Amino acid sequence: MKLRFGFVTNSSSTIYIITNKTDSAKTLLDFVTENPQLLKDFENAYYEIEDGAVDPSMALSPEVRMKECARCRGDKWAPHEKKTISFGDEDGDLLGKVYDYILREGGESKSFKWKFDEYNR
Repeated sequence: MKLRFGFVTNSSSTIYIITNKTDSAKTLLDFVTENPQLLKDFENAYYEIEDGAVDPSMALSPEVRMKECARCRGDKWAPHEKKTISFGDEDGDLLGKVYDYILREGGESKSFKWKFDEYNR
């Protein structure tokens, strides 16, 4: 069993401010693709995520599931745009579940910067 000591809550969703630091338009898929360590951080802090199908021959890896969720959501950023975005368990997808918790401490990658904004109850 893994124990998490830190910023954990039972809120239904969390709102973040995510900034595109580049001179190019970016998507949520770009964010997910650029930050695979966030899924690994979630698995290390909470639990390992299993493949997403009952039939092993049809299973999708968590990484692929995260990218599919990002494609479906379709969030976009203009160059240097700062945008609020919500993630939560109630989204019903892996992206909401992982990012609801793992983005809370804030962070930065080559193209993005993110920080906690507020809980949405």
